[in-house]
Amino acid sequence: MPINDVVPLEVRSADAQVALTGLGVLLLRPREQSWANLSVTDLRRADCDGLWLPEVNLDRSCMEGAGLYHANLTQASIVSVNLRHADLKTAVLRRARCVLADLRGARLVQTDLRDADFTEADLREANLRKADAGGAVLCRADLRLADLRGTDLGTADLRQTRMTGAPASEHTRWPVGFDHAAAGVVVTEDPGPEPSPLLQPPGITTQHPSLRSMP
Repeated sequence: MPINDVVPLEVRSADAQVALTGLGVLLLRPREQSWANLSVTDLRRADCDGLWLPEVNLDRSCMEGAGLYHANLTQASIVSVNLRHADLKTAVLRRARCVLADLRGARLVQTDLRDADFTEADLREANLRKADAGGAVLCRADLRLADLRGTDLGTADLRQTRMTGAPASEHTRWPVGFDHAAAGVVVTEDPGPEPSPLLQPPGITTQHPSLRSMP
C-alpha cells in the first residue's frame, strides 16, 4: 500500500503506539537487559518523535513514513529496515547498525550519524543536509540524488559509494583525496539555515512525493 494511504499508527493500532511510546520513555533509565526486541514489526507512520530507543533491535521492521524527529537510536540495530520517507531530523544514530537499510527519501537533516554502519544501505533521494557522518561506514551504499549540502563526510568510509547526481555545496566535507567530481557529485549553492521543525507538519502526517528511484 502506498505510504500516503496508510493511516498513522496511533489511529490504526493505538495499543501499539502506546506501547512504543511507553518503551521510549522507560528506556531513558538504565536496564538490566541490554537489548529490547522490536524486530519484524509494522511501525509505518509511527510517532517516535523524541523517544529514547538506544540499543533497540529493529531489524527487518517497516518504519516507512515514521516520525523520528530528535529520537535517540544510539547503537540500535536497524538492519534491513524500511525507513523510506522517515523523518529523522536531528535524530541520534551514533554507532547504529544500518546495514542494508532502505532510507530512500528519508530526512536526515542535522542528524548525528557518527560511526554508524550504512554498508550497502539505500539512501537515494535522502536529505542529509548538515548531517554529521564522521567515521560513518558508507561502503557500497547508494547515495544517488541524495542531498549532501553541508554534510560532514570528512572521515567517512566512501569506498564504492554511488553518488551520481547528489547535490553538494562548498560546506560539504570530504575525505582527504576523495574526488567528488569523479563520483558524479553536483556542486550547487548551500541552502543556508534549516527551517524550524515547529513550522513544518509532523512526519506522520506528511504527504510524500513519489520517489524517482523506485523500485
